[in-house]
Amino acid sequence: MTKALEVENLTKEFKGLTAVDGISFAMEKGETVGLLGPNGAGKTTTIQMLLGVIKPDRGSIKIFNRDLEKKQSEILEKVNFSSTYISFPWRLTVRESLSVFAKLYNVKNWKEKANQLMAMLEIEHLKNKGFFKLSSGERTRVFLVKALLNDPALLLLDEPTASLDPDISEKIRKMILKIKKTRQNYYFIHLSQYGGGRGGLRQNNFLVKRKNCSSGNSQKSKRNSA
Repeated sequence: MTKALEVENLTKEFKGLTAVDGISFAMEKGETVGLLGPNGAGKTTTIQMLLGVIKPDRGSIKIFNRDLEKKQSEILEKVNFSSTYISFPWRLTVRESLSVFAKLYNVKNWKEKANQLMAMLEIEHLKNKGFFKLSSGERTRVFLVKALLNDPALLLLDEPTASLDPDISEKIRKMILKIKKTRQNYYFIHLSQYGGGRGGLRQNNFLVKRKNCSSGNSQKSKRNSA
């Protein structure tokens, strides 16, 4: 089966502190994967390496059978990312911010795509509103519009419902599930502190610890080769 993602012996250190210690995992075509673990386990650092934001000290990353280090620009055109921990320029409107990202990803007909996505996520009324005026739930939905704007083949979600009220969190989860059903060509990696199949967002889980990475599901887990 074709692998969308292969990570081998990925390691990252910061001033003598090992943030990610030799983890390995793979993502088959059509899978939705969850990286689970407590704060400080290295989940976000792993995602930053998958996005090419930081370079691993050791190990390799292949996305769609291409080496990330050698084909970074080509690969990242088909990847996007959403998180409650990021931000947009506060003084720009939602539409202005989306126009910036559309240019970065060379998205054609971006206004039409943005309007469709905002309608799907029920935030059309926010397009001319300054980002600093948005609530946490509204910002999360704007981040999802940004993440979907370039029709990514691989979508990375870093705790997309963290710090949100329970009712807003449930609404965001339902929206992500709707996106999964309507855009079946997407691959998802979802980061969370929670185990099991919370919200139905994951098919397969990898438990990330400071010294290893285990794979399996909520019923059964086995030690990865890392």
